[in-house]
Amino acid sequence: MIYAIETKAYRILEQSPDIVVRYRLLRDVLAKPADNVQLCQAKENLQNSLNVQILANEQWADGGWGAFHSRSTRLKQKIPSTEVGVERALALGLDATHPILEQTTRYLLSIINGEIPFPDYHEKNNRWQTGMRLFLASTLSLIHPNHPVLDKDRELWFSIAEMTFQSGMYSEKDEIEAHTRFTGATVKDSYLVLNNRYQLNILGSIPGTLPVELETALLRWLWERPDGIGYLEIPLNREPPSTPSQIDRWLASLELFARCFPLWVNFAQGSIDWLWNQQNEQGYWDFGTKPSSISNFPLSDSWRKKENRVFDWTTRVLILLKKYNDPAVN
Repeated sequence: MIYAIETKAYRILEQSPDIVVRYRLLRDVLAKPADNVQLCQAKENLQNSLNVQILANEQWADGGWGAFHSRSTRLKQKIPSTEVGVERALALGLDATHPILEQTTRYLLSIINGEIPFPDYHEKNNRWQTGMRLFLASTLSLIHPNHPVLDKDRELWFSIAEMTFQSGMYSEKDEIEAHTRFTGATVKDSYLVLNNRYQLNILGSIPGTLPVELETALLRWLWERPDGIGYLEIPLNREPPSTPSQIDRWLASLELFARCFPLWVNFAQGSIDWLWNQQNEQGYWDFGTKPSSISNFPLSDSWRKKENRVFDWTTRVLILLKKYNDPAVN
């Protein structure tokens, strides 16, 4: 399978794809070493990507993009929040060493350390302090998963998860009791329930550190949930729905698992088989027009050419397939 995946990547590279597609194929599918000449040149060329330029031009002086978790509709920005800005940067191949994300990291740490205020409306309930820290820590973990400031967040959510799954399966009662003990927050039917993508980002920020029994129970519960991962809301134990936006959220769910939880491979065989069966006659993937979310697409500067759309979808699928078939890939 690795040979087939890499062969497709080389075929796309031979067709002069867009800047971001080229870089992500070299780095994330072909796993070129950091000092590889082609990879270094491709990384340098990211500055010429229109999408990277939009991200840089809309970044505020403080390092964020205005609203943090809520999304601003008043400001007519293409990047509606700091959360989206970080997700977009990572999708475009930027890493923690890029000036955009270096600036964002300083911004996040300034909020976490109480030096500047959290920019969104502060909810007046007993969840907000836990939730605000959750959004900040999750976003920082995407850039710097090993950052020491996250140690207390990993410890908190591990303690909650450990108590919630102490019976070997999810218990709403035990989760409520865990929050009574550790946060004082009312958790029932809220964004603090452990299926949420923010908690999962933190729990899996250092992959392989969760006990096998806990990770297995967590993944089994998530896989069987009718609504899947919170904020993505796509079931995972059946074939994905057919619209581009639903496919986008389905792929985002699998990408989160692949990034955070090594044992995801024990649950994903059916999903991976389905993906292989969706190739077109050229051996590529095309799930249609742009999804409603702008976090992951487009990678190419324009989808006016159909081949750019195909290359973008295919690049994303190949990266996921590579992670499934080669767990050593980060």
